[in-house]
Order: sequence, then C-alpha cells, then structure tokens
Amino acid sequence: MQLISPTKQHIQQMLGWFTNKQQSTTWGGPQFRYPFTEQSFIEDLKLDTLASHVIEDSEGRCLAFGQYYARVGRCHLGRLAVSPAHRGQGIGKQLIHLLTQQGKTQLGVSECSLFVYEDNRQAYQLYLRLGFREMDYPEAMPMAECLYMVLA
Repeated sequence: MQLISPTKQHIQQMLGWFTNKQQSTTWGGPQFRYPFTEQSFIEDLKLDTLASHVIEDSEGRCLAFGQYYARVGRCHLGRLAVSPAHRGQGIGKQLIHLLTQQGKTQLGVSECSLFVYEDNRQAYQLYLRLGFREMDYPEAMPMAECLYMVLA
C-alpha cells in the first residue's frame, strides 16, 4: 500500500462515508460543515494547504484518507478515516504508519501527534496499540472533549 494524492473521484467516494453531523464532526472537527456539498467538503478539507493522502485499491476505490501538518514541533495527523466497507482489515494501521513516516521525513521532525475525541474508543484503542500515548497539550487545548496523543 502507498499514499497518493486524492482525486476528485476519491473525494466523491468519501462523501458517502459520513452520514450525520456527529460522524462528520468526529472526523472533520467542529468547523467541518454538515450537511456538506462536494464544494464545501473540499473547502473544509483544506486540500490546497494540508498534505492530504489516500490509499486506494487496484480498482481505484478510496480505502482510507488522512492529512498531516506541522503543529507544536510535531507531525500532526488529522482527519484519519477508513472507508466503512473496509474497516477492521488493518488499513487504518497502514494509513497511520505511512502518514507518520512520510510526515516526519517531510517536516523534519521526530514525533507525531493527533487529537481524538474521548468517546471515539475504537480510534483511541488503535492509537494506543500503535504506540501513541496521552500527553498534556503544550498550549491552550484547541478542541474540547479531545485527548492529545503523541508517538515518539
């Protein structure tokens, strides 16, 4: 599996992954608009400013999506998602591994971080299995009800 830049077809497929406001907010953050249009979805993803990547299968189906950017001296992962039809197959683990490796190299840092909502237990457990640990955020916490996790 490898990371590639998302295409319009990938984005169109992703529109069906989030079917209510709570799912959209848990994934995209509180500023992510819902209901969304294709245009608002693209705008809220900030595809033009954030390193955005997908994993696709041999038929061009989008299996997973994720972004990274520099935040408080770390490669910060965001908007991590696996297609509902492909969950439980280890794709999330692959996505995070690829994003952390590429992001650390591109950004010239040695650690990665992410936010996870406290009630997103499935994602939280995955991050723990991958070696992320809860830490205090070094500034005012930008997202209520979230935990800050770091992978050294």
